[in-house]
Amino acid sequence: MKSILQRLTGHAAKVEASLASTEVIPPLTEKAWIGVDLDGTLARFKSWKGLKHVGRPIPLMLARIHRWRAAGYQVKIVTARATLPESLPPIEKWLRKQGLEGLEITNRVDMDMVELWDDRAVHIQPNSGRLSRSPSVLARPRAPLLEEAFPQENRPRLSFLTS
Repeated sequence: MKSILQRLTGHAAKVEASLASTEVIPPLTEKAWIGVDLDGTLARFKSWKGLKHVGRPIPLMLARIHRWRAAGYQVKIVTARATLPESLPPIEKWLRKQGLEGLEITNRVDMDMVELWDDRAVHIQPNSGRLSRSPSVLARPRAPLLEEAFPQENRPRLSFLTS
């Protein structure tokens, strides 16, 4: 069975068409936004190659962002690179090439951010400091999951969660 990434590569239009009929997107407030990390989440990252280098796009995240934007969600790129103003033009160019022109690039979050999609984040239960279940595997994020369009894919069960 082909992986989701294999299916998405080169078949973005087909994926978008199937998502339109299968994915239900919950409403968000007008100011709400979804943060997406750049390196390692939206773009492949193995090692630092300088401010001008942005890795190849990760098809699954790219498709998610296109779907969210088409549904009216506000998406921002949240990256430590935004600390340096000279890092913004290469990111903007890369985003244009991916059809994501106009996305805000920031290194800050605020109370209107409803979710952060990041390869390094650890989810903590609110107001407790206790480790929570990973929102990417075991809990439902507020943003719609692209994988839900492919129910035939098997998701891993983590043994420590079975009781």
